[in-house]
Amino acid sequence: MFKGIAEPLDIFEVGEEGVAPLSVPQSTEKAQRAVSEADELTLGWRPATGLDIPQRANWILANKLGGGGFGEVWLATHKNTGEQRVFKFCFQADHLRALRREVTLFRLLKETLGNRDDIARVLDWQFDESPYFLESEYTEGGSLVDWSVEQGGLAQISLATRLELIAQIGEALAAAHSVGVLHKDIKPANILIATDREGTPRIRLADFGIGLIQDRGLLQEKGITA
Repeated sequence: MFKGIAEPLDIFEVGEEGVAPLSVPQSTEKAQRAVSEADELTLGWRPATGLDIPQRANWILANKLGGGGFGEVWLATHKNTGEQRVFKFCFQADHLRALRREVTLFRLLKETLGNRDDIARVLDWQFDESPYFLESEYTEGGSLVDWSVEQGGLAQISLATRLELIAQIGEALAAAHSVGVLHKDIKPANILIATDREGTPRIRLADFGIGLIQDRGLLQEKGITA
């Protein structure tokens, strides 16, 4: 919105990806952003291959794994150790709540169940200043979708293996349900595949972003704020 002009005008900033990161313009007396808080961009910086992650020293973005309404998911590599992790970046204020909820549910699961190999671990997060992100462990097999494609398709996976994976998913869900956490978004993209020392596939349940806590009193018991 510009002073003296009744209707809002679209203003665009153009830059080369990875070289000219965009920044959110500041509102002034003569010009201010014409968007609601729910649509407000909360992340002026944008991820790109080869960029350093702000506030996470030595972590370099390797490649984009996916994206959605919340923002983008990237694989990052530590420049010294070669360790890999997954960063989920949030671009909008209304979707930042989903990342906060995911952290809250994970903390409750960890406090009540301990570290489980069948629930993907959230390692760190940054919600105080941009860029806002959630950092989690990397699973080499990717999602159930990615893993099945690598195996040549579901038809190439033995019935015994498929049944075992379904049973593992059931066990992970039962554990979450036992402490009053509902996932609410079970689908192949949210089932990650790792392998044990024998090379056997093991599932990890991920993405509790739209999950639900049946008893909020459990949060108070564990000292976790909603």
